[in-house]
Amino acid sequence: MNDTLTREELDLLDAIAASAIDPAPPPAAVRDRVMDAIRSVPQRDNSVPSAEESLTVRADEGTWKTIAPGTRMKRLAKDARRTIFLLDLDPDVVVAAHDHEGSEDTYVIRGSCSIGALGLAAGDFHHVEATAHHGDVVASAEGCLLMITMSAVAAA
Repeated sequence: MNDTLTREELDLLDAIAASAIDPAPPPAAVRDRVMDAIRSVPQRDNSVPSAEESLTVRADEGTWKTIAPGTRMKRLAKDARRTIFLLDLDPDVVVAAHDHEGSEDTYVIRGSCSIGALGLAAGDFHHVEATAHHGDVVASAEGCLLMITMSAVAAA
């Protein structure tokens, strides 16, 4: 004999129990504990800074400028301290070795490249201090997309 109830039998028992029991408010102490527990759960903050406090550049916004064959740049932001831009290099493009007047941060978004003898892949970050020198930047056979932040001295 099978003592397990079917889904229909359980639903019927639930309906009978619900109709036989008069609802009663919980004791005040229980209600207070439940409400405190609800209030203690962090709520998501969906606020957005005003246009004067923030800048958003959508993927389809801004202007890509060809700055050399196979090399495009799109400026994302510029202020008194720094310039932030995207640098898109076609496969095997070479950006000549250069010195830095100010610091520069490079983040590889897509593809891979080398800076001198240093290989960088998607997700890698590289920082160069002011006055540093690095060798050629060479895009891989797949090309690369870099996000670069340059200090204002370097960006001037």
